[in-house]
Amino acid sequence: MRARAAIVTVLAALLAGTAGWWVSSGSVGERGLIGTGTGRGSDAHPAATTAPTDVTPAQAGQPVGPLALVDLHGQPATLPGGRRVLVNLWASWCQPCRDEMPLLSRYAATQGHAGVVVVGLAEDDAASVGDFLRKYPVGYPIVLDDAHWHAGTRLGNGLGVLPYTALIGADGRLLRQRVGTFDDAADIQRWVDAGD
Repeated sequence: MRARAAIVTVLAALLAGTAGWWVSSGSVGERGLIGTGTGRGSDAHPAATTAPTDVTPAQAGQPVGPLALVDLHGQPATLPGGRRVLVNLWASWCQPCRDEMPLLSRYAATQGHAGVVVVGLAEDDAASVGDFLRKYPVGYPIVLDDAHWHAGTRLGNGLGVLPYTALIGADGRLLRQRVGTFDDAADIQRWVDAGD
């Protein structure tokens, strides 16, 4: 009986240690499991383990600065200025990201010309993003990060977790960051309002 109790205790300790490592590695967000790989086999994206060494993640209150973005045609793109911008990092292979996109699209439609601008920042290749958007169009602009996730890292997402959202102020400063999905439009609005 004591041997069985000892085995159960050791197994429980191993399970707890593994769970602690897993959570600290960035695999779990505030809304549950968040994928950090590329979604293609077991290859992990470099940003999933270390941030690019040539990019310093912005901290809340710091200017984000220019981001190297491209549109779906490979042309340079920039984030809008003069308004708050909700930047949602996503990928076509990330199911929680895909599930959240209709909500973000509906929220963007309510913002008009003076509200928050919603932008999707795809951490994916242009062909996969284009294929996805042809099947599931959204009502907000989509831009692409480079292959090393420099823009995502600059927005504070050094581990490459998805979905990940950053709120940038009208003055270009990083206001807030969030890992995981939003529950509904009211959840988005509360999060945005708390960034003021």
